[in-house]
Amino acid sequence: MIRRKQQFLLEICLLVILHFGAGFSQSAFAKDVFPMTQGLHEWQISSGKVILVVSTYQDSTTYKRNYNFYFQAKNSSDWNQVPIVRAQNDLQFTWSSVGGGDVILADGIVSAQANGVYFVLADKRVGNGLHEKGESVVTWFKFSESDNDHPDDPPYFLKPVFTRNYSKTPNLSVENILNKEFALKPVK
Repeated sequence: MIRRKQQFLLEICLLVILHFGAGFSQSAFAKDVFPMTQGLHEWQISSGKVILVVSTYQDSTTYKRNYNFYFQAKNSSDWNQVPIVRAQNDLQFTWSSVGGGDVILADGIVSAQANGVYFVLADKRVGNGLHEKGESVVTWFKFSESDNDHPDDPPYFLKPVFTRNYSKTPNLSVENILNKEFALKPVK
């Protein structure tokens, strides 16, 4: 399991270099890292900074990462929590990966692009067994700020902007899907 995770992280590092290396300065590149690692990650945008804190829980049967997003406006020291909004009045303040044994059934990555910061979630839907084939659904959530037209929305939030489906394929893991998605863009 550890060797598989190390190989996966190396593949992601290569994708990050290929994806961001030519168009970003070295200082920007240092902040655009694959967020599956524990710790604090941040992305500058015009109105401030999107912050992600990733923590891990692990015991003999469980391994999961917890993702918490924040926003710090320019000229402010406040960290405003950024919920994931799946539907109206459905605010999720912490998102956790899902897995069992050495199989990951749901996980996410951050994709910082010229038009915004996205949280990309991949969710493999299986029946009773972790190793079953299952359809996978990928949802792209974009960091957004509330406006005067939506005064009841949270001030900052991640809203769904695109969904992509992957058919039941035996060798298509959540990790493989996230690798593919990291190199793509959401389609309008």
